[in-house]
Amino acid sequence: MHTFEKIRAEHGSPFYIYDGKVISEQASILKTTFPDFGFLFSVKANPFMPVLQKMASLGIGADAASAKEVDLALEAGMPVENIYYSCPAPTKEDITHVLGKCHIIADSFHVLSLLEEAAAFRGLKLAVGLRIHPDFTMDGMPQMPSKFGIDECFVWETAFEKEYPHLTIDGLHVHIRSQVLDTEQLGRYYDNVMGLAVRLQKFLDTKLEYINFGGGVGKVYDAAKQSPLDYEKLRKAASSAKEKYANELSAKLLLESGRFLACDCGTYVTEIVDIKQSHDKTFYIVKNGANGFFKPVLRQILLPFHPDHIGASYEPFATENDSYEINVLSESSETEVVDIAGHLCSGADMMARDVTVKKGNIGNLVTFNHAGSYAYSLAPLFFASQPMPKQFFIDEK
Repeated sequence: MHTFEKIRAEHGSPFYIYDGKVISEQASILKTTFPDFGFLFSVKANPFMPVLQKMASLGIGADAASAKEVDLALEAGMPVENIYYSCPAPTKEDITHVLGKCHIIADSFHVLSLLEEAAAFRGLKLAVGLRIHPDFTMDGMPQMPSKFGIDECFVWETAFEKEYPHLTIDGLHVHIRSQVLDTEQLGRYYDNVMGLAVRLQKFLDTKLEYINFGGGVGKVYDAAKQSPLDYEKLRKAASSAKEKYANELSAKLLLESGRFLACDCGTYVTEIVDIKQSHDKTFYIVKNGANGFFKPVLRQILLPFHPDHIGASYEPFATENDSYEINVLSESSETEVVDIAGHLCSGADMMARDVTVKKGNIGNLVTFNHAGSYAYSLAPLFFASQPMPKQFFIDEK
Protein backbone atom coordinates (compact mmCIF):
# COMPACT_ATOMS: atom_id res chain seq x y z
CA MET A 1 0.00 0.00 0.00
CA HIS A 2 1.30 3.47 -0.91
CA THR A 3 2.40 5.68 2.00
CA PHE A 4 -0.35 8.15 1.19
CA GLU A 5 -2.96 5.38 1.23
CA LYS A 6 -1.68 4.21 4.61
CA ILE A 7 -2.01 7.69 6.05
CA ARG A 8 -5.53 8.05 4.69
CA ALA A 9 -6.52 4.65 6.07
CA GLU A 10 -5.44 5.72 9.55
CA HIS A 11 -6.14 9.46 9.58
CA GLY A 12 -8.40 10.26 6.64
CA SER A 13 -7.83 12.97 4.05
CA PRO A 14 -6.88 15.59 3.01
CA PHE A 15 -3.43 16.10 4.48
CA TYR A 16 0.00 17.60 3.95
CA ILE A 17 3.13 15.50 4.25
CA TYR A 18 6.57 17.06 4.62
CA ASP A 19 9.91 15.30 4.02
CA GLY A 20 12.79 16.41 6.25
CA LYS A 21 15.37 14.88 3.91
CA VAL A 22 14.42 17.39 1.22
CA ILE A 23 14.87 20.26 3.69
CA SER A 24 18.38 18.96 4.48
CA GLU A 25 19.22 18.81 0.77
CA GLN A 26 18.02 22.36 0.14
CA ALA A 27 19.88 23.65 3.18
CA SER A 28 23.04 22.01 1.90
CA ILE A 29 22.69 23.87 -1.41
CA LEU A 30 22.38 27.19 0.42
CA LYS A 31 25.32 26.50 2.70
CA THR A 32 27.53 25.52 -0.25
CA THR A 33 26.45 28.50 -2.33
CA PHE A 34 26.78 31.02 0.51
CA PRO A 35 29.56 29.73 2.80
CA ASP A 36 29.97 33.16 4.44
CA PHE A 37 26.28 33.60 5.30
CA GLY A 38 23.89 32.51 8.00
CA PHE A 39 20.31 31.57 7.15
CA LEU A 40 16.86 32.36 8.49
CA PHE A 41 13.71 30.40 7.76
CA SER A 42 10.64 32.53 7.11
CA VAL A 43 8.30 31.06 9.71
CA LYS A 44 5.21 32.31 7.85
CA ALA A 45 6.08 29.94 5.00
CA ASN A 46 5.43 26.88 7.16
CA PRO A 47 4.98 27.19 10.93
CA PHE A 48 4.41 23.45 11.47
CA MET A 49 6.48 22.62 14.55
CA PRO A 50 8.35 19.56 13.19
CA VAL A 51 9.42 21.66 10.19
CA LEU A 52 10.69 24.42 12.48
CA GLN A 53 12.49 21.86 14.64
CA LYS A 54 14.18 20.47 11.54
CA MET A 55 15.37 23.97 10.62
CA ALA A 56 16.71 24.47 14.13
CA SER A 57 18.60 21.16 13.95
CA LEU A 58 20.32 22.42 10.79
CA GLY A 59 21.46 25.62 12.51
CA ILE A 60 18.93 27.77 10.66
CA GLY A 61 17.37 30.67 12.53
CA ALA A 62 14.00 32.37 12.19
CA ASP A 63 12.65 35.31 10.27
CA ALA A 64 9.60 36.01 12.42
CA ALA A 65 6.82 38.25 11.13
CA SER A 66 4.74 38.20 14.31
CA ALA A 67 5.14 37.87 18.05
CA LYS A 68 3.59 34.41 17.84
CA GLU A 69 6.23 33.35 15.33
CA VAL A 70 8.93 34.42 17.79
CA ASP A 71 7.37 32.08 20.35
CA LEU A 72 7.19 29.26 17.79
CA ALA A 73 10.87 29.69 16.94
CA LEU A 74 11.82 29.51 20.60
CA GLU A 75 9.63 26.46 21.10
CA ALA A 76 11.37 24.80 18.15
CA GLY A 77 14.72 25.22 19.89
CA MET A 78 16.13 28.18 17.98
CA PRO A 79 18.39 30.31 20.19
CA VAL A 80 17.43 33.92 20.89
CA GLU A 81 20.41 35.21 18.90
CA ASN A 82 19.14 33.40 15.79
CA ILE A 83 15.63 34.88 15.82
CA TYR A 84 14.96 38.12 13.94
CA TYR A 85 11.60 39.81 14.39
CA SER A 86 10.59 41.96 11.43
CA CYS A 87 6.95 43.04 11.32
CA PRO A 88 5.68 45.91 9.14
CA ALA A 89 3.58 47.36 11.97
CA PRO A 90 4.01 45.79 15.40
CA THR A 91 1.87 47.08 18.23
CA LYS A 92 3.10 48.24 21.60
CA GLU A 93 1.89 44.91 23.00
CA ASP A 94 3.84 42.99 20.35
CA ILE A 95 7.03 44.81 21.21
CA THR A 96 6.55 44.21 24.92
CA HIS A 97 6.02 40.52 24.22
CA VAL A 98 9.16 39.99 22.12
CA LEU A 99 11.63 42.11 24.10
CA GLY A 100 14.57 39.96 25.13
CA LYS A 101 13.45 37.05 22.96
CA CYS A 102 14.95 38.06 19.59
CA HIS A 103 16.60 40.74 17.50
CA ILE A 104 14.01 43.43 16.73
CA ILE A 105 14.01 45.20 13.36
CA ALA A 106 12.22 48.55 13.11
CA ASP A 107 10.18 49.04 9.96
CA SER A 108 9.16 52.69 10.45
CA PHE A 109 9.79 55.80 12.52
CA HIS A 110 6.68 54.98 14.54
CA VAL A 111 8.14 51.59 15.45
CA LEU A 112 11.38 53.31 16.47
CA SER A 113 9.30 55.56 18.74
CA LEU A 114 7.59 52.56 20.33
CA LEU A 115 10.96 50.91 20.89
CA GLU A 116 12.38 54.13 22.36
CA GLU A 117 9.44 54.32 24.75
CA ALA A 118 9.85 50.68 25.80
CA ALA A 119 13.60 51.05 26.33
CA ALA A 120 13.27 54.31 28.27
CA PHE A 121 10.61 52.82 30.54
CA ARG A 122 12.94 49.92 31.39
CA GLY A 123 16.09 52.02 31.60
CA LEU A 124 17.69 50.08 28.74
CA LYS A 125 19.97 50.87 25.86
CA LEU A 126 18.24 48.70 23.27
CA ALA A 127 19.94 47.46 20.11
CA VAL A 128 17.59 47.38 17.11
CA GLY A 129 17.90 46.76 13.40
CA LEU A 130 16.64 49.15 10.75
CA ARG A 131 14.70 48.10 7.66
CA ILE A 132 15.48 50.47 4.81
CA HIS A 133 13.57 50.82 1.53
CA PRO A 134 16.61 51.56 -0.63
CA ASP A 135 16.99 53.86 -3.62
CA PHE A 136 18.22 50.92 -5.73
CA THR A 137 16.06 48.12 -7.13
CA MET A 138 16.65 44.52 -8.12
CA ASP A 139 16.38 45.16 -11.87
CA GLY A 140 17.72 48.70 -12.18
CA MET A 141 14.31 50.26 -12.72
CA PRO A 142 13.20 53.36 -10.75
CA GLN A 143 12.22 52.59 -7.17
CA MET A 144 8.51 52.48 -6.35
CA PRO A 145 6.66 53.41 -3.15
CA SER A 146 6.45 50.62 -0.58
CA LYS A 147 4.71 49.96 2.71
CA PHE A 148 7.88 48.24 3.90
CA GLY A 149 10.80 49.96 5.60
CA ILE A 150 11.99 53.55 5.81
CA ASP A 151 12.85 55.27 2.54
CA GLU A 152 16.61 55.64 2.26
CA CYS A 153 16.39 59.41 1.72
CA PHE A 154 14.67 59.85 5.10
CA VAL A 155 17.39 57.89 6.90
CA TRP A 156 20.06 60.47 6.02
CA GLU A 157 17.82 63.26 7.38
CA THR A 158 17.34 61.65 10.82
CA ALA A 159 19.37 62.39 13.95
CA PHE A 160 18.94 58.91 15.43
CA GLU A 161 21.06 59.45 18.55
CA LYS A 162 19.14 62.61 19.43
CA GLU A 163 15.64 61.41 18.58
CA TYR A 164 16.05 57.89 19.97
CA PRO A 165 18.61 58.18 22.81
CA HIS A 166 17.78 54.76 24.27
CA LEU A 167 18.29 52.92 20.96
CA THR A 168 21.39 51.73 19.15
CA ILE A 169 21.10 50.79 15.47
CA ASP A 170 23.07 47.56 15.18
CA GLY A 171 21.66 45.95 12.04
CA LEU A 172 20.42 46.60 8.52
CA HIS A 173 17.52 44.77 6.87
CA VAL A 174 16.68 45.10 3.17
CA HIS A 175 14.17 43.08 1.20
CA ILE A 176 12.76 44.23 -2.13
CA ARG A 177 11.81 41.08 -4.03
CA SER A 178 11.23 37.37 -3.58
CA GLN A 179 11.55 34.48 -6.03
CA VAL A 180 14.46 35.86 -8.09
CA LEU A 181 15.94 33.46 -10.64
CA ASP A 182 18.49 35.84 -12.17
CA THR A 183 22.03 35.31 -10.86
CA GLU A 184 23.31 38.67 -12.12
CA GLN A 185 20.45 40.54 -10.44
CA LEU A 186 21.16 38.84 -7.13
CA GLY A 187 24.89 39.55 -7.40
CA ARG A 188 24.26 43.26 -7.99
CA TYR A 189 21.76 43.27 -5.15
CA TYR A 190 24.25 41.86 -2.64
CA ASP A 191 26.81 44.45 -3.73
CA ASN A 192 24.26 47.27 -3.43
CA VAL A 193 23.11 46.19 0.04
CA MET A 194 26.68 46.02 1.30
CA GLY A 195 27.33 49.46 -0.15
CA LEU A 196 24.26 50.75 1.70
CA ALA A 197 25.53 49.12 4.90
CA VAL A 198 28.85 50.96 4.57
CA ARG A 199 27.04 54.29 4.11
CA LEU A 200 24.82 53.57 7.11
CA GLN A 201 27.82 52.74 9.31
CA LYS A 202 29.55 55.98 8.38
CA PHE A 203 26.38 57.99 8.94
CA LEU A 204 25.78 56.47 12.36
CA ASP A 205 29.49 56.30 13.25
CA THR A 206 29.09 52.69 14.35
CA LYS A 207 29.76 49.13 13.27
CA LEU A 208 26.79 47.03 12.22
CA GLU A 209 26.44 43.63 13.86
CA TYR A 210 24.39 42.08 11.06
CA ILE A 211 23.13 42.67 7.54
CA ASN A 212 19.91 40.88 6.62
CA PHE A 213 19.57 40.69 2.83
CA GLY A 214 16.02 39.38 3.01
CA GLY A 215 14.87 36.70 0.58
CA GLY A 216 15.26 36.55 -3.16
CA VAL A 217 16.83 33.18 -3.89
CA GLY A 218 14.13 31.70 -6.10
CA LYS A 219 13.19 28.15 -7.00
CA VAL A 220 11.79 26.74 -10.20
CA TYR A 221 8.08 25.99 -10.26
CA ASP A 222 7.59 25.65 -14.02
CA ALA A 223 10.61 23.94 -15.62
CA ALA A 224 9.30 24.68 -19.13
CA LYS A 225 9.47 28.44 -18.57
CA GLN A 226 11.93 28.97 -15.73
CA SER A 227 15.64 28.22 -15.47
CA PRO A 228 17.28 27.46 -12.13
CA LEU A 229 19.92 29.70 -10.64
CA ASP A 230 23.55 28.95 -11.45
CA TYR A 231 24.69 28.25 -7.89
CA GLU A 232 28.38 28.35 -8.70
CA LYS A 233 28.07 31.79 -10.33
CA LEU A 234 25.93 32.92 -7.42
CA ARG A 235 28.57 31.72 -4.95
CA LYS A 236 31.24 33.70 -6.78
CA ALA A 237 29.05 36.82 -6.96
CA ALA A 238 28.24 36.74 -3.24
CA SER A 239 31.88 36.08 -2.30
CA SER A 240 33.04 38.88 -4.59
CA ALA A 241 30.69 41.36 -2.93
CA LYS A 242 31.87 40.27 0.52
CA GLU A 243 35.54 40.62 -0.44
CA LYS A 244 34.91 44.06 -1.97
CA TYR A 245 33.75 45.42 1.39
CA ALA A 246 35.85 43.19 3.66
CA ASN A 247 37.88 46.11 5.05
CA GLU A 248 34.75 48.09 5.93
CA LEU A 249 32.22 45.49 7.05
CA SER A 250 32.56 42.90 9.80
CA ALA A 251 28.82 42.25 10.17
CA LYS A 252 27.18 38.84 10.15
CA LEU A 253 25.57 38.26 6.73
CA LEU A 254 22.08 36.75 6.69
CA LEU A 255 19.74 35.42 4.02
CA GLU A 256 16.08 34.59 4.53
CA SER A 257 14.45 31.62 2.85
CA GLY A 258 11.01 30.11 3.19
CA ARG A 259 10.24 28.82 -0.25
CA PHE A 260 13.74 27.59 -1.20
CA LEU A 261 14.17 25.56 1.97
CA ALA A 262 10.68 24.12 2.31
CA CYS A 263 8.68 24.28 -0.92
CA ASP A 264 9.84 20.95 -2.39
CA CYS A 265 9.52 19.09 0.91
CA GLY A 266 5.72 19.20 0.90
CA THR A 267 2.96 17.31 -0.89
CA TYR A 268 -0.73 18.08 -0.59
CA VAL A 269 -2.90 14.97 -0.72
CA THR A 270 -6.65 15.12 -1.20
CA GLU A 271 -9.20 12.78 -2.80
CA ILE A 272 -11.88 12.76 -5.47
CA VAL A 273 -15.33 12.90 -3.91
CA ASP A 274 -17.36 13.39 -7.10
CA ILE A 275 -16.96 13.33 -10.88
CA LYS A 276 -19.26 15.46 -13.02
CA GLN A 277 -19.85 16.06 -16.72
CA SER A 278 -21.00 19.48 -17.90
CA HIS A 279 -21.01 20.69 -21.53
CA ASP A 280 -18.29 18.23 -22.57
CA LYS A 281 -16.17 19.15 -19.57
CA THR A 282 -15.12 16.62 -16.89
CA PHE A 283 -14.80 17.87 -13.33
CA TYR A 284 -12.98 16.01 -10.59
CA ILE A 285 -14.38 17.43 -7.35
CA VAL A 286 -11.93 17.03 -4.46
CA LYS A 287 -11.97 17.63 -0.74
CA ASN A 288 -10.59 20.97 0.45
CA GLY A 289 -9.54 22.88 -2.63
CA ALA A 290 -9.24 26.56 -1.72
CA ASN A 291 -9.68 25.76 1.96
CA GLY A 292 -6.84 23.25 1.83
CA PHE A 293 -4.28 24.41 -0.75
CA PHE A 294 -5.12 27.96 -1.81
CA LYS A 295 -2.17 28.92 -4.03
CA PRO A 296 -3.24 27.02 -7.18
CA VAL A 297 -6.80 28.33 -6.72
CA LEU A 298 -5.64 31.94 -6.48
CA ARG A 299 -3.50 31.46 -9.59
CA GLN A 300 -6.61 30.35 -11.49
CA ILE A 301 -8.47 33.43 -10.26
CA LEU A 302 -5.69 35.68 -11.55
CA LEU A 303 -5.16 33.79 -14.81
CA PRO A 304 -7.53 35.91 -16.98
CA PHE A 305 -5.67 39.06 -15.91
CA HIS A 306 -2.15 37.60 -16.13
CA PRO A 307 -2.29 34.73 -18.67
CA ASP A 308 1.44 34.50 -19.35
CA HIS A 309 3.26 35.66 -16.24
CA ILE A 310 2.41 36.47 -12.65
CA GLY A 311 4.11 39.56 -11.27
CA ALA A 312 6.41 39.55 -8.26
CA SER A 313 3.95 41.74 -6.37
CA TYR A 314 1.61 38.74 -5.99
CA GLU A 315 4.19 36.65 -4.15
CA PRO A 316 3.87 34.58 -2.08
CA PHE A 317 0.14 34.20 -2.73
CA ALA A 318 0.44 33.13 -6.36
CA THR A 319 3.20 32.07 -8.72
CA GLU A 320 3.67 30.87 -12.30
CA ASN A 321 1.40 28.75 -14.48
CA ASP A 322 1.96 25.00 -14.35
CA SER A 323 3.54 25.35 -10.93
CA TYR A 324 2.33 22.02 -9.58
CA GLU A 325 2.72 18.45 -10.70
CA ILE A 326 -0.73 16.95 -10.23
CA ASN A 327 -1.12 13.19 -10.00
CA VAL A 328 -4.21 11.04 -9.67
CA LEU A 329 -3.26 7.83 -7.86
CA SER A 330 -5.21 5.54 -10.13
CA GLU A 331 -4.41 2.12 -11.56
CA SER A 332 -5.87 3.12 -14.92
CA SER A 333 -3.60 3.18 -17.98
CA GLU A 334 -5.83 5.81 -19.59
CA THR A 335 -5.57 9.57 -19.23
CA GLU A 336 -8.14 12.32 -19.60
CA VAL A 337 -8.28 16.09 -19.60
CA VAL A 338 -10.15 17.43 -16.58
CA ASP A 339 -10.77 20.43 -14.39
CA ILE A 340 -9.99 19.87 -10.71
CA ALA A 341 -12.26 21.79 -8.37
CA GLY A 342 -12.74 21.91 -4.62
CA HIS A 343 -16.08 21.17 -2.98
CA LEU A 344 -16.78 24.67 -1.66
CA CYS A 345 -19.93 26.43 -2.85
CA SER A 346 -17.93 28.88 -4.97
CA GLY A 347 -17.17 28.81 -8.68
CA ALA A 348 -13.76 30.26 -7.84
CA ASP A 349 -12.77 27.07 -5.99
CA MET A 350 -10.86 25.74 -9.03
CA MET A 351 -7.42 24.18 -8.54
CA ALA A 352 -6.57 23.40 -12.18
CA ARG A 353 -8.15 23.64 -15.61
CA ASP A 354 -7.65 21.36 -18.59
CA VAL A 355 -4.94 19.21 -17.04
CA THR A 356 -4.09 15.76 -18.33
CA VAL A 357 -4.10 13.16 -15.55
CA LYS A 358 -4.66 9.44 -15.12
CA LYS A 359 -8.32 8.61 -15.45
CA GLY A 360 -9.66 8.58 -11.93
CA ASN A 361 -12.56 7.30 -9.92
CA ILE A 362 -14.33 8.61 -6.87
CA GLY A 363 -12.10 7.79 -3.90
CA ASN A 364 -8.78 8.09 -5.76
CA LEU A 365 -6.18 10.26 -4.12
CA VAL A 366 -4.90 13.39 -5.90
CA THR A 367 -1.50 14.89 -5.07
CA PHE A 368 0.03 18.33 -5.61
CA ASN A 369 3.76 18.92 -5.19
CA HIS A 370 5.49 22.20 -4.20
CA ALA A 371 3.31 22.32 -1.11
CA GLY A 372 5.91 22.76 1.63
CA SER A 373 5.85 26.57 1.76
CA TYR A 374 3.06 29.13 1.65
CA ALA A 375 0.51 26.35 1.39
CA TYR A 376 -1.28 25.30 4.59
CA SER A 377 -0.43 28.66 6.15
CA LEU A 378 -2.07 30.61 3.30
CA ALA A 379 -5.33 28.70 2.94
CA PRO A 380 -8.65 30.10 4.26
CA LEU A 381 -8.99 27.03 6.43
CA PHE A 382 -12.13 28.06 8.29
CA PHE A 383 -14.29 28.89 5.27
CA ALA A 384 -17.51 26.81 5.20
CA SER A 385 -16.53 25.09 8.48
CA GLN A 386 -15.05 22.10 6.69
CA PRO A 387 -12.63 19.77 8.51
CA MET A 388 -9.09 21.11 8.17
CA PRO A 389 -6.27 19.16 6.51
CA LYS A 390 -3.92 17.29 8.81
CA GLN A 391 -0.14 17.61 8.65
CA PHE A 392 2.56 14.92 8.91
CA PHE A 393 6.34 15.02 8.94
CA ILE A 394 8.76 12.29 7.92
CA ASP A 395 12.54 12.39 8.09
CA GLU A 396 15.59 10.44 7.06
CA LYS A 397 16.57 7.71 9.47
